[in-house]
Parts: sequence; C-alpha cells; structure tokens
Amino acid sequence: MNLKLKRLVRTHSSEQYALFDLAQTDEQNQPLTIGKLDLHYTGEGTYGTLLLWEVESQQIEADRRRMFVQALLSELVLPMGLPNEFVVEFFAPTLDEYEVFHNLDEGTDHSAESLARAD
Repeated sequence: MNLKLKRLVRTHSSEQYALFDLAQTDEQNQPLTIGKLDLHYTGEGTYGTLLLWEVESQQIEADRRRMFVQALLSELVLPMGLPNEFVVEFFAPTLDEYEVFHNLDEGTDHSAESLARAD
C-alpha cells in the first residue's frame, strides 16, 4: 500500500481526509480511494472516525490496522503539538448503498468521486 491523504475539510478544531492507495487505480486510472478519516481536536486529545471500505479492511489484519491508525495519527497529530491521547472509532462499511447528499450547484461535478479524487 502506498498511502496518500487528501485533506477535504479543515476547521479550527477538525479535519477530514480522503485516503488513497497510489498503488491501485480505478477505471479512470485515478488512485483508488480506500476510506476516509475524520478528526476532532480538543484540549484533552484527538477523537475521530476511520472508515476503510470493506474490501480494503478485509486485507488488513487487526494488528496491522492498529499500527496503521497509530502511524496516521502520529503523522497528523504530533506535529500540531496536541496531547498524545486519542480515541478513534473504526468502521468498515460496504459501498453498495453509499450516497453523498448536497445542495451544491447541479452544473458542477460534485460527486463523491470527484470531491475525493487525489491531486
């Protein structure tokens, strides 16, 4: 796996990242999205939700997944000088019923695929 993170949203106390595997590509030869990470920063620590699509999750053993999460958080949290404590919920949903709801201009491509595509 060759992981790339793309920040989708940033506020003063949270961030959302799309996760890509640069070693895998989709039908348009774009890096394959493997999940997303939402982080919320507080004075006590970092709280978040990690979604790895079911197909990717099945390929990662529980111990490797734990190391993967710790490496992600070390990369994102420690440089910000936040407390080292974190709580991250992990889910492995299927994409069969995945939808993005929005009220953005219909003339612009705001599909989940285009919003999350790696640059």
